Amino acid sequence: MADQRDRIGDALRTYRIRAGLDQAGIARALGVSQSQVSRWESGRDRPRAANLAAIRALVWGRDEPVLAGLIQTVRLASGPLAVFDARLQPLSASRSLRQAGGAMARFGWVFQPDQNPAVTLLARRLCAGAEASSEVTGARICLPFSFEAKPWAARVRLALYRVGPEIYGLGELDFAPDPEADAVPGIDLIGAQDTRNPAARRDYRDMRPSY
Repeated sequence: MADQRDRIGDALRTYRIRAGLDQAGIARALGVSQSQVSRWESGRDRPRAANLAAIRALVWGRDEPVLAGLIQTVRLASGPLAVFDARLQPLSASRSLRQAGGAMARFGWVFQPDQNPAVTLLARRLCAGAEASSEVTGARICLPFSFEAKPWAARVRLALYRVGPEIYGLGELDFAPDPEADAVPGIDLIGAQDTRNPAARRDYRDMRPSY
């Protein structure tokens, strides 16, 4: 295990360069800081067991064939597709999103819970709804934010996949200006009876992170 941890930094750096990602993008995918990724790649620090498992899944894929298929689908897609886990953290994105200067490089911070608390709240609602009813097959998510003092919104419509006890979502991700500034953080669960319940968005109206 110690030898594997010694080599994982080199593997992570090779994967990142081939995927056209910067360290900040890798950090978002793994839920750590950019400086932590730098320490791993340089060999100045070794990942803990939980981090090691996440890095191995990112670099070499996961054991679950369904999830591996979803990740492969988005990597080969020409459109703006992404795979999310139940915490609404991006696991993989299509080339158009992840390329240098692409949407994830510019706006991926919107999905970081430390910069956008609404992500955590919406992820909890997603998990609660999916666990409460097997009829929930998808979700429409809106995350407004400010960029260069102008209103924008990230929108994604996910198809949900259950892999053992875990839930993953595959869908198109769009970042666009919101000139009317009327976007509200929220999630609509597709297939559930409360899909149109306005209360699903009421608690999140004041959450609009800025960059």
